[in-house]
Amino acid sequence: MSDNRFNEKGQKNNQSENSENSDHFLFNSIQQIKEWGGTTFVKLVAVLGLIVLLFELVIGSCEISEIFGWSLCDKAEIPVVEITGDEPEKIVVPPPETIFQLAHRLFDNNSDDLQVEISPSILNVGESMYMHFKTNSDGYLLVLNINSQGALSQLIPRISQEKPSYLKLNKDQERIIPDPDDPYDLPRFVIEEPTGQEILVAILVKENELPLGIISALPFASNMQMEEAKNPLNDLYDKLEKSVSKTWYSQVFEYETFSFNKGD
Repeated sequence: MSDNRFNEKGQKNNQSENSENSDHFLFNSIQQIKEWGGTTFVKLVAVLGLIVLLFELVIGSCEISEIFGWSLCDKAEIPVVEITGDEPEKIVVPPPETIFQLAHRLFDNNSDDLQVEISPSILNVGESMYMHFKTNSDGYLLVLNINSQGALSQLIPRISQEKPSYLKLNKDQERIIPDPDDPYDLPRFVIEEPTGQEILVAILVKENELPLGIISALPFASNMQMEEAKNPLNDLYDKLEKSVSKTWYSQVFEYETFSFNKGD
């Protein structure tokens, strides 16, 4: 009986000890879990904080360097190209100078020292043309003609003569060439095809003698084609400027020829 009581009491003590041990183990386990979980959480928060700090340092370092004048974030200068709606400028090549433009540029000085007129007022094919000249000074007369196609002809001195005679004009004396009162004053300047706008280039050289350099520059040609005729005009101008730069005058006179009869 006593043994049974003793055994029952021992069993109760063992059960009590086992219960206390279980409670202690559970308590320790919970504490360990809390400690482990708290330490990990703190570490995770610390790592995240460090990442955020590094990120802010990297992003904000340029602003900080600008405040303190550091050169941590020098940026390469990117050239700025302005785009406009304007089209690129076009290069305009002017057309080549015609022989008419060349003659005006070289010899049209509008000097009163030499006056030029032409008769009759209407010039038809087959008719004779008369040139009227008047000058304020004595001098030698040179006359060139450029027809409507740009062909150059020398009229004075006359190229038909074996030995050209150089015509000298006297001051304040009108001279008509050819002389209408002298049927032997040849050749006549007869209007021919092609008709249209033509020009006379009249030059007065105020010298006692006509310089040889000027004589050598005269074309002594009839109906010299336009492209060939530009060089003689330039050469004549150059020789005049070199030989008698201050004692020559010129006029460019425009006139028109027709291919119909007066009765049409």
